[in-house]
Amino acid sequence: MIYRIVTVLVVIGVIVGLLLLTRGGGVVAPTTTADSAHNVPGYSARNAEVIETGADGRPLYTLHAEQVRQRPNDSRVQLDAPRMSFVASDGNTWHASSRSGQIREDGSEVELFGDVVFNGKFEGQSAPLTVNTSIISFDTLAEIARTHAPLTFDWNGRQLSAIGMVANLKDGTLELESRVHGRSPAK
Repeated sequence: MIYRIVTVLVVIGVIVGLLLLTRGGGVVAPTTTADSAHNVPGYSARNAEVIETGADGRPLYTLHAEQVRQRPNDSRVQLDAPRMSFVASDGNTWHASSRSGQIREDGSEVELFGDVVFNGKFEGQSAPLTVNTSIISFDTLAEIARTHAPLTFDWNGRQLSAIGMVANLKDGTLELESRVHGRSPAK
């Protein structure tokens, strides 16, 4: 009689053990949240060079960065120490550099931050202009560089300071938005 009870208990124990093993044995699967998925790294590269071309195959801009980082759930790529060369439709090349920046994944907008230096020549001008500011944004399709930050502007020995600028590289126009102050060298 005791032998039968022990055998039944052992069989019940084996069945319960098998059920627990086949169901995962009480192991809880890790949960994921939208926040942790947002922080999953995408691609990263050091000493990267990006060349964006237009529909005609002509290079629109070349971008060099010490490091680029992309996150899959963000539409922008982070840039460390970017340097950019932009070829306007008039054929003149503009250059920009900064401490950091970001670029849309589709390449339509590049933003540069921290110690931004932007320089180049408009068509028909002999002297280049240089702009120093803290942030600048490039619409690469419309060929427009803009900032709403304070800036200094040096062109052919003339120095200006202002707050805000829109440079239409395609049309060859430069508009300073407010608080424009200038100085020209004496001749």
